[in-house]
Amino acid sequence: MWGYGLNLCYVLLLVLLSPYLLYGAIRKKKYRNGWAEKFLGHCPHRQTRNPCIWLHAVSVGEVQLLAPLLEEIAQRDPTVECVISTTTQTGRALAGKKYPQHFVFYCPLDFTWAVRNAIRRIRPDLLVLSELELWPNLILTTHRLGIATAVINGRLGEKSFRGYRRLQPLVGKMLRSLDMIAVQNTEYAERFLDLGAATEQVKVTGSIKFDGAESD
Repeated sequence: MWGYGLNLCYVLLLVLLSPYLLYGAIRKKKYRNGWAEKFLGHCPHRQTRNPCIWLHAVSVGEVQLLAPLLEEIAQRDPTVECVISTTTQTGRALAGKKYPQHFVFYCPLDFTWAVRNAIRRIRPDLLVLSELELWPNLILTTHRLGIATAVINGRLGEKSFRGYRRLQPLVGKMLRSLDMIAVQNTEYAERFLDLGAATEQVKVTGSIKFDGAESD
């Protein structure tokens, strides 16, 4: 039920934003790439049967932060296959350059059909969302399919917190569908709990940007 209602909201939002999107595509050369991946979920087919972790990072900053995590995964189990999705064009370009050994693609927009197609092609065992990538259809679909889902390096600023509180029923259901929410500090942890996350889901782990940092 939620999925179809969200699809309709997303379509209406795209219609309202279409002049801005067209302007960006024509004048600034933005939003031109990855249409099949974004709208249809036509990401690369994963051929192996190895365990798979799908890591999603929005843009350049989040893509950079994946490096220590990818290294840790490779050290713990070299058989695990990691695939990386991004949202922005700059993030996609950086991920392809920085992690050429991994599948890199645009994350599907949060339409039910795009999400399902992407999951069917990737066949992930775990979905990892960086910082504040809370997409209802994506999270609820992975939950229904029994795919573990986690937020890492989680953050929730005051403005985002106020916005999410207006959608409390949906946000609470979405958060409770996550297996783990690893946040940067106790303030963010309290905000996730206020929105409906369970105490056992939320872990304060610090910021991943300090993992692997070298100091004198």
